[in-house]
Amino acid sequence: MNMKREYHFIKEIREQPERLRETLLELDPQIKKIAEKYHDKVDRIIMTGCGDPYLLGLGAVYAFENWAKIPAASIEAAELSMYRNDLINEKSLVILISSSGKTIKVIDSAAAAKKANAPNFALVNLAPSSLTEQVDEYLQTKAGWSDSFPTKQTTTALAVLLALALHWAAFSGMLSKEKIDLFRDELYNGVPEMMGKCLELEEEIRKLSEEHLDAPIYTFIGSGPNLCTALLSAAKMKETSQSRSEACNLEEYAHLYGLSLKPNDPVFLLTYPGSIGKAGYDLSKRILVNEGRLIVVGPESEYHNWQNVKCRYFSVPDHTEIFAPLISWIPLQLFAYFTSINKGRNPDKPIDHKDILEESYDIYTSPLEGWDER
Repeated sequence: MNMKREYHFIKEIREQPERLRETLLELDPQIKKIAEKYHDKVDRIIMTGCGDPYLLGLGAVYAFENWAKIPAASIEAAELSMYRNDLINEKSLVILISSSGKTIKVIDSAAAAKKANAPNFALVNLAPSSLTEQVDEYLQTKAGWSDSFPTKQTTTALAVLLALALHWAAFSGMLSKEKIDLFRDELYNGVPEMMGKCLELEEEIRKLSEEHLDAPIYTFIGSGPNLCTALLSAAKMKETSQSRSEACNLEEYAHLYGLSLKPNDPVFLLTYPGSIGKAGYDLSKRILVNEGRLIVVGPESEYHNWQNVKCRYFSVPDHTEIFAPLISWIPLQLFAYFTSINKGRNPDKPIDHKDILEESYDIYTSPLEGWDER
């Protein structure tokens, strides 16, 4: 493996601030129109996708429920299309998320939504596609072409859903104008700047990855919106270096996952000020007494609470908690990249692994363009 080669994965990580900013700027009128159209016509929102699109929906749930006060769920597309569509009806807005627009189970979910007369739209990165042909309307992010595993496609799609939740809250009157203006400014202007600040951690994260190359498993813990961050972080470890990884929230780690902790296993804990930060601090004692190697990612304002803990603390800019997956995930994307490189892997495509596109279980309607050339 050429260690000096700059792979697409790291290039696309660095593109994220600008891609997110461009997506929100260009799509805002369409996002607003969708919120206006459906805010008083549906009584719940169902997001669906496979892989990252399913996981990013888990992060968006908090915005719809906390800001717009509408019940929301992210359901994995195979589960939705095969098992969990009986209660979909004309009062359910189904948001179908697929970067490529070719994911078969997402297309099947679109068919299920249509059969139930449920309003729907697709959120894609590439269009036209098999999915966009099946839906009432679609939003296309400005993440741009990708030659690697998803990062920029995921963060731009999540940002669109957070913007939709803010517009929805404005039309439904569930959030004050002052708060909406504050959150909008943070999302549209502050978040891209914060993402850029997180990219400055690149060299520190490279060194961190070198310390954990022999780890048998990488564990990521996050609660609330940061459960999305933890799940996405574990996904990138699997994709870029085929490393064993797992993710859960604080409570499930205490109940279950922590029982398998072995000495020197790296544990990444995503923290945030308040009660969840205190719970994480308490859990850290259990991790350390069992000789786990603790790495904490959290806001700068939380750092002082961890100064006396035996851990590595990586500070990200202070932010509203719902925006955490857009910010705290950046250092962990970098960790996945450098782990892959330092293990001699190709972060753009698995090596020594059967091509997923040749398996009998079909994932996409047609091959992903450029996959063989990665």
